[in-house]
Amino acid sequence: MEVVIVGAGPAAAAVALALNAHPEVSIRVLDVGGRLAPANEAARHRMSLSEPGRWSTADVATISQVAQLTRDQRLPEKRNFGSSFPFDDFGQLRGVRGEGDVNTKVISGAYGGFSNTWGAQTMVNSAASFVDWPFSRNELELDYRAILSSIPYAGESDDLEEYFPLWGPAEPLPPLSDNANQVLARYRRYRLSVRRHGVIVGKSRLAMKGASCVSCGLCMTGCPYSLVYSASQTFDQLISSGRVEYLGGYAAEAVREEGERSFVVARDLATDTLHTFGADKVFLGLGAIGTTRLVASSLEMWSQPFHFQESAQFLMPLASLRATTSLSQENSFTLNQFNVVMPFDEAGRDLVQIHGYPYNKSMDDALPGLLRTPLLGSLGRTALKHLTVGLGYLPSWWSPGFEVTIERPLPGEHLAQVVVTPDANDGDVARKKLRAVTARLFRVAPYLGVVPVAPMIALSPPGKSYHYGGSFPHAKDPLPGRETDSQGRLHPWRNVHLVDASVFPTVSATTFTLTIMANAHRIARGVVERTRE
Repeated sequence: MEVVIVGAGPAAAAVALALNAHPEVSIRVLDVGGRLAPANEAARHRMSLSEPGRWSTADVATISQVAQLTRDQRLPEKRNFGSSFPFDDFGQLRGVRGEGDVNTKVISGAYGGFSNTWGAQTMVNSAASFVDWPFSRNELELDYRAILSSIPYAGESDDLEEYFPLWGPAEPLPPLSDNANQVLARYRRYRLSVRRHGVIVGKSRLAMKGASCVSCGLCMTGCPYSLVYSASQTFDQLISSGRVEYLGGYAAEAVREEGERSFVVARDLATDTLHTFGADKVFLGLGAIGTTRLVASSLEMWSQPFHFQESAQFLMPLASLRATTSLSQENSFTLNQFNVVMPFDEAGRDLVQIHGYPYNKSMDDALPGLLRTPLLGSLGRTALKHLTVGLGYLPSWWSPGFEVTIERPLPGEHLAQVVVTPDANDGDVARKKLRAVTARLFRVAPYLGVVPVAPMIALSPPGKSYHYGGSFPHAKDPLPGRETDSQGRLHPWRNVHLVDASVFPTVSATTFTLTIMANAHRIARGVVERTRE
């Protein structure tokens, strides 16, 4: 069986992992394939060959640029090895524009997609969060386990397993920061009181090689040793083994079916020429908005608004009465350290999750301008010693979401236009729920020893969480042209499968990428099993 996968992000990687087990399947990947600049890659490579104490100052400066404030000034845009390449336009952002307060860097052209710069949080969704899906979490367990056995995974058994089982061979996490250890210790001490107020705390679950971490402090700007998972790692392995034929520098413009064969029409970005790739099965994993543009363009679904469900993101600084001993990233591990989970129902569907991060240099920009002046700089540094950054999410059914409309390409352009607009829902529900979250945290503050810094709590603009999807959701009895079956097929296609978050009926407030990968793996596994029947 010949297969074409479009994209090289997490969903595409999961499809490739599922197909890799079947040697009779030939796998070709079409991808825009943007890469890190040679100078940055060379610095990263040199650092990967030696211990942190032997790194050159110039190399460290090259790859450790911190997150940059964006125009909304609410949540910085991360950098990866000193580069913005996961967000840069390699051709895939042509024609993408926003109306109003929305994020427009919504399609990654990077090899590995946005997994180059994600937070690596890796938890299964709660069983109750699948109530709106046409299948249960039980039908994804095999695939969750398959993914967790194929990627690095660090985590520990704790109270989070009540809703989020480990389901994989997890390594221990690296040593945590002082503030994180204080929160976790106080939770253990006052566990019953905290839980009576509807709050659960546990250690992070991360897609990283925890046991190999040297705590160099560069997690948030790019691990020189590649200990944090990226989908590019899966493709590197499959390409080197000969199982995947990878064609970078191609932008898919159309998909069509003729009889039992499917075809992807893609443009070679280097030569500006069109090529057609035939296959028995095609899997679309360009990311929810990239896939939506390709599907809508191919089926000429012009000017039809697609509602995107989003798990809205919020920033919630947490102040501790006790200061950390040192304000430095050196000799530290700076990814998410602990999770605060708040169930608002007994089943565990209405969950809110907050990831607790230790100090990193990008937090300096979060200080009020007065505290960054030379006169009051020491006071600002003292304030940061008491601060833990909480990055939280609300479920999509409490979040406003946004609209995406696909329009015909402009004259002289090849890719369809993508117009992102805020939803008519102005976010009142989200703000109300966020106030409830804040109130609950204030009630447990005496026990956990951290209190929300209410004036600095900020809800991100639509699209900024990158946890969105649902343009063609799975449905038990799918509406033709609007919903997909459990195999990600949209009428009239029979052999084209959507595999990313475009098929999510809802978006849980817990971690996002693992469920994308598990569902994509389930779809690909099912396709192969059906062809063998």
